[in-house]
Amino acid sequence: MAAAAPETPEAVLADLDGLVGLAPVKAAVHRLADVHRLNAHRRAAGEPVIERPLDLVFAGDPGTAEDEVARIVARLYAALGLLPEARLAEVGREHLVGPDEAQTRARVEAAVAAARGGVLFVDDAHRLFAGEPGDPGEAAIAALVQAMGAPDRGFAVILSGPTEPMRVIAAHHPALAPAFEDVVEFPRYTPDELALLFAREAARLGIGVPDEVQAAVAAHLAEVHAAGRFRDARYVPALVEEMYARLAARALADGDLADAEHRAFAAADVPPVAAAGPAATGLRVGFSAA
Repeated sequence: MAAAAPETPEAVLADLDGLVGLAPVKAAVHRLADVHRLNAHRRAAGEPVIERPLDLVFAGDPGTAEDEVARIVARLYAALGLLPEARLAEVGREHLVGPDEAQTRARVEAAVAAARGGVLFVDDAHRLFAGEPGDPGEAAIAALVQAMGAPDRGFAVILSGPTEPMRVIAAHHPALAPAFEDVVEFPRYTPDELALLFAREAARLGIGVPDEVQAAVAAHLAEVHAAGRFRDARYVPALVEEMYARLAARALADGDLADAEHRAFAAADVPPVAAAGPAATGLRVGFSAA
């Protein structure tokens, strides 16, 4: 079997442009690609270039597609020939920090080995910095900095976290300065963008969204957004799941799934805004029976 043709930068960037919203993120990644492509051309011609590090910082609220964009950047680096593989190894504090310094260093080394040839994506990187003496997160940062400083290291690092805590990390760890040369700011989603994410998720499930339902969803999202709550993409799957449960109850009320009632949402499936709140675990959005 013939090997699959490598991806082109154009194809990867087209996938980036197909994401909902994120206009400044798309502009930043396109700009990054342009610089690397120009450098490759000038380097081949023996002309001087302004080197651009591969390491990046993604700053913004959780649930704004940082992990999805990180996967695209890994593919882009491979398509541009900057890294040999379109691999993304995603880790957090729980993967990097052990009970003591020795085990922490071993975990970082394992994460780096898994990312070799591709991109190491450190999600919620601010959690590595506890600001307390002796916290093993400091050992994780030190080990990561050491790995990033190795000659011919063969991998890139993307650090991701909320804007202000990431600035604290930058201030306390100047050795990470090269990564902070390229900070990509991730904006919150607008109500219209959240509504589009909802429509895409419903389409993926093959569930129809009549105009009156889309209008009800848009009004729900606008009210939630205006209240300063749930302005990220994580809210949308929770909303769809809640509406799916309400659709199921409605469709099964008469004990008959033979008709098409379960193939389209109804306005009654849109929950009241007051029903949405943090789940007891604090890990996701929950809905009450309101």
